[in-house]
Amino acid sequence: MPLLDAPAFQLRIEAKDALGILEGILREKHWRGFELANLSLVYVPYWFFNYDVYREEEGHSESFSSQMCLNATTGEMEPLIARVVKEIPLEKSKEITHDVAFTVESPSVQKDEVKKIAPIKIAGQLGIPKSNVTISGITLFYIPIYKIWITLRAGYRRLDLDGMSGSPLNIEEVPERERGFMEVTRDMLEELKTPKGWVDYSKKAFYWGLGVTTGMTQKAMTSVQESSTIRNALKWLFLTRTGRYTLLVLIAAVLLLLVAAKK
Repeated sequence: MPLLDAPAFQLRIEAKDALGILEGILREKHWRGFELANLSLVYVPYWFFNYDVYREEEGHSESFSSQMCLNATTGEMEPLIARVVKEIPLEKSKEITHDVAFTVESPSVQKDEVKKIAPIKIAGQLGIPKSNVTISGITLFYIPIYKIWITLRAGYRRLDLDGMSGSPLNIEEVPERERGFMEVTRDMLEELKTPKGWVDYSKKAFYWGLGVTTGMTQKAMTSVQESSTIRNALKWLFLTRTGRYTLLVLIAAVLLLLVAAKK
């Protein structure tokens, strides 16, 4: 059983589950396909610590305490990891008992440096002098993190998921893909296959008839900005009263076709 120089939090997410989470994130960002380049499990060292804050404003003073952690290889604060460790009951041990291949990163930020770095970062976030922040209880723990490299049309990306809860640590690394008009239409037809979808789109159609711009109309407009002809047509379709009534007729026709298909 491999031993670490400090306790590691329990790995609770399997690799296949991490990939499932990744696929869900990509779907939410409208990516319909990706190529997995590499997946690795890495035990990353983090310094966990308590901090106390005192501040005084216009004769009023307040103080509070909390917990935070700092990546011991990059020096960056990671509030999400601190929250996961606080809210989820997790075992920790220096022994690694699972059979998943992994690597271990070595700390580059030392314990005495945390006392200097952490107050500066916390004070900067709160807008107070660093002298108003006190750090205590500094302890090193290893966090299991899946580092997943994928290839998208937007390029090569890496998404990090913590192996304790499956939470993405750098979701901003995966850009949201802009859908085309046909994709928006296809998604609409897919939703219309359910009774709930009918109700939702009936509400949207009602709002369009009243001249209310919805999130869907805005997405449909922005997804075709590269074509002035289509853009002008969509402006008429979505943003004029005659166009909206025409759209209502089209939606009604689609609904009738769906009803006929179900019979």
